[in-house]
Amino acid sequence: MTCWNVLGLTPDADSRTIKRQYAALLKQTRPDDDPEGFQRLREAYEAALAWNPDEQVAGDVLIETCDQTLAQHYQAAMTDGTALLLEVHLLQRCIDGDLNADDTRWAFETFSWLTAWQRLELPAELIGTLEFQQRTQLQQPLHEALGHKDDAAFLAAYAATRGEYAWVNNHPHADWFNEWLARLLANHHYWSSTVFEAVCAGQNWHGGVDHGCPAGDWAQILKRQQGPAFMARQRALAAEPPYSPHQRAARLLLAPMSLGQRRAFAQRFDEYDWKACQQLSADIYADHTSVAEGMPGGTVYFWQGWESAMDTWPWIVALVLSCLVGALVKAEDLAGKVIPTLGQGILWSIGAVVCAGIAWQAWRPLAHQYRVFDEQLSQRLPRSLSPTHLPLLPIRDLVPGLVLAAALGYVLSPFASLTLVVVLALVGLIKRPFMNQHTPWTARHPRWAVLSGALFLVGAVALYAGLKMLDNQHLLTRNQGLQQWTERLCSRMPRSVVECQAPATQAQWYGQEAKP
Repeated sequence: MTCWNVLGLTPDADSRTIKRQYAALLKQTRPDDDPEGFQRLREAYEAALAWNPDEQVAGDVLIETCDQTLAQHYQAAMTDGTALLLEVHLLQRCIDGDLNADDTRWAFETFSWLTAWQRLELPAELIGTLEFQQRTQLQQPLHEALGHKDDAAFLAAYAATRGEYAWVNNHPHADWFNEWLARLLANHHYWSSTVFEAVCAGQNWHGGVDHGCPAGDWAQILKRQQGPAFMARQRALAAEPPYSPHQRAARLLLAPMSLGQRRAFAQRFDEYDWKACQQLSADIYADHTSVAEGMPGGTVYFWQGWESAMDTWPWIVALVLSCLVGALVKAEDLAGKVIPTLGQGILWSIGAVVCAGIAWQAWRPLAHQYRVFDEQLSQRLPRSLSPTHLPLLPIRDLVPGLVLAAALGYVLSPFASLTLVVVLALVGLIKRPFMNQHTPWTARHPRWAVLSGALFLVGAVALYAGLKMLDNQHLLTRNQGLQQWTERLCSRMPRSVVECQAPATQAQWYGQEAKP
């Protein structure tokens, strides 16, 4: 260890800097606590002061001004004993970027910088800075080439690495470069099989047990290498009939469907389908970024929230309106009874919604057991029947609808069944333009959503008030209909009373007021 290493200075430090650094180190090293350290510090201080500053300045000026090569300067420095000073000076200039490419290459070859054969007297701070700069310069072209998806540029930069940065072939830099390449290929968003094969050949990576790639990154790199075949297999699954959870997950993520069609298709998923979708999404997100960016919203997780969403409001609206229409048609006389009749329809609709919900929860898993047969039947149905142009599943979709329509027609009226079908068709037509939006309409237009809700509330109140006025027109006022009839005075008297004998008189009917 040289005096400069002990003091933490470079050989070009002046006497003032040496004294200041020595005073600072004395506060940390006391003679009583560490006599050996104090003695070593004292000797380093004296040796640094004994360094000839005139030779240092002369050497600097000589290199700056004389028209000689670095090799000639080095030979002269070795002759007069200033080789170390010259090397430190060149090391500093290399860090500052004052040397051209040829001089830098000569310095690395001559002084064996960043290898086990470099001088031990070189300041550790300068060597650390040089190592950082050289590693950064080596990494930059490789990283930029992958960022621009330029395989040729990467291969050229990688091939030039061994020649331009010879130090990278030596330990421990070779291990560092090997680990950095592994992390780069494992984690970069761009993948190229050509780059992978070239790096495997250059770094001695192979499929054996003793391959040179770090074990933690090798598995990830192999997974990415198999990525094109994996995606081709998933796209093939997406094109097949969705008979298994993996096929349905692949169809949801990779099939050429609109967002509305994906949303409608996802409503047919069960818990096993969602697990397969979660696994496939995680694989695509980790290893196939470009594929994920092409999905709705630019993310592979565009379906989040769908597994718990229940798009049942069209059925609820259709059931309520069907029961209201059925109650109105079934009523014998609506004169003055519109609101009470609608109240009965609302009660019917509550019962219908509850019963339909319970039946659906029991029917859905049962129908899912026949999913393959259901998909085969759906291929024979026209897609125009569905608002999303997806084939309707006869067992899952059509049978419950037909049973519900038949029940409403039997209990209430055929007009209730017709209303159910018409309302569902209208809701489907209204929803179709909005189903391809990744975000709900209410989230994209919050003010219009609030205004629509307020208008609906005002309209409902106005409709109720109008129906109430209509009912009131059929109610009898105080002076209409049957009126009170005066009770006959003799109706409670015995027939033997003289005053109540026939024929009846006015006094018998109306009596006489008492006179004062």
